[in-house]
Amino acid sequence: MTRIDRPLLTATTALATLMLPLASGVALAQEAGFAVELSPATDPFLRQRIGLRVYGPVTEPAASFVRGCLGVVPAESAGAAFEVTAPMDTLSFTGAGAGLQSLVLGTPDGLYRCALADDQGFVSTSLGHVAPGRYTVWLGAAEGSSIDARLFASENPVSAIELFGLDVARLGEPRAGRFAFAPSPDSARQTLVSGAPLYAEEELRPLAQDNCWGYSRLDAADAILTLDQASDRFSVFALSERDLVMAVIDPAGQVHCNDDSYNLNPAVTFDGAQPGEYQVFVGGYSPGPGSVYDLFASAGAPAFSDAIVNLDAEPRAGHVAFDADQALQGQLLASAPVSSQDPVESLPIGMYCAGFTDISAPDLVLSFDGAQSMMSIYARSETDLVLAVRAPDGSWSCNDDAFQLNPGISFNAAQPGDYLVYVGSYAPGAGGTYNLYASMGEPNWNATALAGGQTAPSTLNVTAEPSVARLSFGPDTRIDPRVIFDITPSQTEAFGMGDGCAGYITPGQPDLVIDAAEGLPQLMVYMVADTDGTLTVVAPDGRIYCNDDFEQLNPGVMIPNPQAGAYAVFAGSYAGAGGMATLGVTIASPQWVMDREH
Repeated sequence: MTRIDRPLLTATTALATLMLPLASGVALAQEAGFAVELSPATDPFLRQRIGLRVYGPVTEPAASFVRGCLGVVPAESAGAAFEVTAPMDTLSFTGAGAGLQSLVLGTPDGLYRCALADDQGFVSTSLGHVAPGRYTVWLGAAEGSSIDARLFASENPVSAIELFGLDVARLGEPRAGRFAFAPSPDSARQTLVSGAPLYAEEELRPLAQDNCWGYSRLDAADAILTLDQASDRFSVFALSERDLVMAVIDPAGQVHCNDDSYNLNPAVTFDGAQPGEYQVFVGGYSPGPGSVYDLFASAGAPAFSDAIVNLDAEPRAGHVAFDADQALQGQLLASAPVSSQDPVESLPIGMYCAGFTDISAPDLVLSFDGAQSMMSIYARSETDLVLAVRAPDGSWSCNDDAFQLNPGISFNAAQPGDYLVYVGSYAPGAGGTYNLYASMGEPNWNATALAGGQTAPSTLNVTAEPSVARLSFGPDTRIDPRVIFDITPSQTEAFGMGDGCAGYITPGQPDLVIDAAEGLPQLMVYMVADTDGTLTVVAPDGRIYCNDDFEQLNPGVMIPNPQAGAYAVFAGSYAGAGGMATLGVTIASPQWVMDREH
């Protein structure tokens, strides 16, 4: 059986992107026969797979190998021989071609097995705990016919969908069952499957080559979800400790895939969803057994938690009263972590709102006593934030990007009462912290700071005209400016205003204002004085930078990647006595020399 009387097999490079090169596993003899060498792939993400083309007449009944096997196969000596050179966990043989009726597999122990083809000419059989040795395959067809078919030997099964295309009617019964869409009226969520075993065996790419990743089983869907009537928006999503992927085939036959929607968990959302059956495939990003998953559906965006809206719950950042005096510049209401596991539209808003938050409780309740012509609530963070607010009359407002990636909502003729504030992120599962503000009139973004930084106190009048000078500085500034002036004696402490703040300053107006242009790689503000000097610098975003001793007793503040805008500089002395000083601005090395010429 190791010799072939006539060449029935030719190696093919079809689907080469999915196969290891034949040069790694094919040994051709000088005579008519050859065997294909197989061994486990060294890379678990690139499993061993070799394809051949089988053609020629059939002569022997398949039943002569295995009783009851259908069709007629080539001569015994003309089988396709595969030499397994090392133990393998799994090995599959797959045939595909018009008119195929069966596949006969001979194993090294001298036994034979038969697999029958379906009506489209697809046949497959798989082995586990594969021992080294010679495995021989014969494909069967009707008596008197000739075979012209594809034959694959692979570690992972080859699906009929890959070879013949997707035909939903041919899929088997779903592994986890059929479900009617019926989300909970409280959480808008429906649990479809809990603790289902995860199968990550076949590539999902045959469903949609461009955007389906990972591995699943393609013989049947994991679940079928039926919509009895059209839906404006609904989602299917899965949770697991493993990195999951998902593919959903809608009633029109279109395939929708997703990898990471919330952390490593997938979700597929349908807008304008039509009634019918939705075939759901859940898989792993990488192949291999192990782990379980939970499968859910929800009205609207994917509800990754089962939290129930409770407008009366204690707010996470507490209750805060609107302070009209502080709100003139912008009242800092809270600094808190971002929560973003539930869709914002799970709140009873009655309209689409982007992003995710924690719907189990408000982040903050703002109490507003007196009526104002306009009041604004806004937040800032390094995270892309969203904001939803419920006004005292029960109406809702939401916003995504009012200033860069930061949200803000303004209320005309603001009514007295409690404002329930929900802060979240545009992407589910995003972290970070935020600063939340309220102000009279429009949001005062110039007085805000990114969460995690320190905001200048309202006692610093950063908008006043500087007492000494106003400087323009940018990438095209040819000569670094230096200004000679006298530090004003003061008994107003800078201690505690921010990290590194020290000495005594005059808070009523800055000594200098630096108008920084776009494109500066960094901004260095420094001072040399005949006393122990200090510097307090307030950036355009309200963040405060301070320094006492940068170079011996001389202070310096270095701001990387500075934003364009006005930087208010308050020069001080450590003891409050004042003294003569030279202040410089540069993007390079400071000139630590005092210029005494007025």
